[in-house]
Amino acid sequence: MRPWFCVLLPALLVACGAPPDEFGKPTDVFLAPNGELYVSDGYENTRVARFDVHGMFLDAWGDPGGEPGHFDIPHGIASDGKDRLYVADRGNARLQIFDLEGTLLDVWSGPEIGRPWGVEVAPNGHVFVIDGGDQLEEAPSGRALELDRDGKVITNWGRFGHEEGQFDTGHDITVGPDGSVYVVEQVGRRVQKFRPKM
Repeated sequence: MRPWFCVLLPALLVACGAPPDEFGKPTDVFLAPNGELYVSDGYENTRVARFDVHGMFLDAWGDPGGEPGHFDIPHGIASDGKDRLYVADRGNARLQIFDLEGTLLDVWSGPEIGRPWGVEVAPNGHVFVIDGGDQLEEAPSGRALELDRDGKVITNWGRFGHEEGQFDTGHDITVGPDGSVYVVEQVGRRVQKFRPKM
């Protein structure tokens, strides 16, 4: 069976599907300021894996499940660049916040958060989330959110659809240096750019 996604790191070829030092369909990556690499190893291994600056496996955390610290498709990962790592725990419809060693700090969930598929932290510390929704045929959903460091929603925009400013399966989100927000849609097959209001 051919792997869905493999990464060649400087000192280690990481194949797919056999822990502890191999990926199983990873979903996102974050490069820390110290050069360590954090990977949301989502679809098969259901964990976060950490590698050193040379690509050598250090450790991993998370098991399949719904308890705090466990995952059901960790689909996005981001950090504030200091002491907090945000994981979009898609299957469990929540964001889990860890320190850089893997200690659980907080869990954000509820209808105001929705079902996070992607997460990014802006330079000002605000957390941006793309709620990819449940994509139910009778009531598909989707929106983007901006939260403060405590998980309070500052603003949200968009809804399911194919017009400008709407989303069909928002898959990932990022923030540019100028504060512009970019959202990638899986089914919509496009990238939309949103500029901050002055």
